Amino acid sequence: TITALGFILGGYSLAWLTLLVWSFPACLMMTMIALIMGYVQGFGFELRLLRFLGPIAVGFTLVAAVRLFRASVHNRLEWGIAMGSLFVCLGLTNSFTFPAVLLLGGLTSMIVDRKPLEKQEYGLGGIQWRYFVLYAAILLLAVVLGNVFRDRWILLFENLYRYGSLVFGGGHSLFPMMFEQFVEVKEYLSPAEFLSGLGLAQAIPGPVFSFAAFVGAGAFSESGFPSMLLGALVGSVAIFLPGTLLIFFIYPGWDDLKKNRGVRRSLAGVHAAAAGLIAASAVILLRPLGFQSLNLMVVGLSFMGMYVLHIPPILLVSMGIVAGVVWS
Repeated sequence: TITALGFILGGYSLAWLTLLVWSFPACLMMTMIALIMGYVQGFGFELRLLRFLGPIAVGFTLVAAVRLFRASVHNRLEWGIAMGSLFVCLGLTNSFTFPAVLLLGGLTSMIVDRKPLEKQEYGLGGIQWRYFVLYAAILLLAVVLGNVFRDRWILLFENLYRYGSLVFGGGHSLFPMMFEQFVEVKEYLSPAEFLSGLGLAQAIPGPVFSFAAFVGAGAFSESGFPSMLLGALVGSVAIFLPGTLLIFFIYPGWDDLKKNRGVRRSLAGVHAAAAGLIAASAVILLRPLGFQSLNLMVVGLSFMGMYVLHIPPILLVSMGIVAGVVWS
């Protein structure tokens, strides 16, 4: 949205500048957090002092799910898609499940939804296909090079670039994919590091995508600070680049494209599926922490604090850090 606003007001140059101004402070803060965390762990700092940040992050994710449910799920079809998405993602947790669920949600809505829509003419003349070609070429090149060389730098870029292409309903939908890939498969970060960073990412101002800078830096925590800084840069560029290229691709022709009945009906299903996906994210992220009563209580308190009492996330996270230190 930020990139699109810059594009509307000042073309490509202002779009890039707007994105940079919006994303840079948060990415810089998350990079510094990763560097500090890596430094203090070298002196025996125990992440169990941050043990409540994981459940707090789950509570924040639950808030995002509820808000998306309220905004996107309005009828029986959309409820069916959302609940189907929720149960499928809980039963089949891997990187292929999430994009498949979004696609199936859009197709289901497009086929089943027969509500009458006003007939409107549309065309595809304004769409900038060269940006889609560039987007696809970068993705294909990263996939090929990553599988050929198995280089950590290329794999980090490819994974985050691909995840940045699959965002519907907010960045919270990415977290289970990132956890599955960077913690369980590649083991770039420990569960405690990932969930602590995730809690902190949702407390700082700016886009939640800044978490990619933390992941990029953490992936090279054993290689020294210069590699961590470069990893944070690679992660930040990879997560924001696909959405920007797709904005340039589709926005010039969006006024015409959105008049298409199939597009309009499918978007409702995609957003409903995203709501279920983000609800599943909360459960998936809680699994490595365990469903003990203390964790569930912290999840509930953070949810109530943010959703009902409107306590700022940074205050909730600060309270969680203090509580973790006292508890430990």
